[in-house]
Amino acid sequence: MKVCIVSLSVLSALLVPVFAGAQTDFPNRPINLLVCMPAGGTADVSSRLIAKIGEKYLGQSVVIVNKLGGAGTVGTAAIAAAKPDGYTIGYLGTSPIVTVPHVAKLTYHPVKDLEPIMQYGASNFAVSVRGDSPFNSFKEVVEYARKNPGVVTYGTAGTNSAQHILMEQIARMEKVEWVHVPFKGGPEALAAVMGGHASMAAGDLNVSLVRAKKLRPLAMFLEERWSEFPEVPTLKDLGYPVPIPYFMGLGAPKGVPEPILQKLEEAFTKAFREPEFSSGMKTLYLTVFYRNRKDFGDFIAHTFEQAGKSIQEMKGK
Repeated sequence: MKVCIVSLSVLSALLVPVFAGAQTDFPNRPINLLVCMPAGGTADVSSRLIAKIGEKYLGQSVVIVNKLGGAGTVGTAAIAAAKPDGYTIGYLGTSPIVTVPHVAKLTYHPVKDLEPIMQYGASNFAVSVRGDSPFNSFKEVVEYARKNPGVVTYGTAGTNSAQHILMEQIARMEKVEWVHVPFKGGPEALAAVMGGHASMAAGDLNVSLVRAKKLRPLAMFLEERWSEFPEVPTLKDLGYPVPIPYFMGLGAPKGVPEPILQKLEEAFTKAFREPEFSSGMKTLYLTVFYRNRKDFGDFIAHTFEQAGKSIQEMKGK
């Protein structure tokens, strides 16, 4: 028995340098970055941008893997379930992190099962209609929906997404009935609007379509009016509470060793500070916003709690 104890002690002593070495030379192979939204959407293109720039600081390629479904929860669940070695990280967005967990049974807890790495931006979401739509303002949509219950339809990135919850909250406030049409992501919702299959979309704003007059934004989901379209009011301007901020960030499964988390945070922070990143985000018409690992974690925990309160109030509980 004593021999076994000694052997285990020796084995433990031998393994410590091995584990330490694995953390020291991280990364020594490509890293997968899981994106819970479709290719072409803001989550996807912004993730690809910061991943590409981050590669030169990591010394390894960062491979984007799109995992869709459940308003972003399928991909987020995959991040939480991944081996905590730093080689699988992912995009963290508003819906699967702060809203859906309050209304659906999931395999992960957004605070307990995920480790934030950094926040790098904010989404410029909007309520949009086709360029030739008879609706010229959000007020007109509300008035029409009040007179024609169940006729107005709107698409979002999925059931229980932050946009879905907000639009239903507005419907209750205005005492109107409109129909939600869930999609796998913002681009699909916009495509449905462009094809005449939905009255409006709540989510990603395609600036190119707006510039071409093929898409008309009626209201932005921002705290303040966007400089690109200062004439478009925010939902807050229209008197609606918008308790859920829309963030874009990176995270990892809980349990990743601290030295590896530090390397990931440092590499992507350096990528964030590159002029190439800010200019790329500007080209994509996305807002640049930074929070380090600690601040992003605190922000997520607070926002998750606030969203829960808002959702309970919406349900009348």
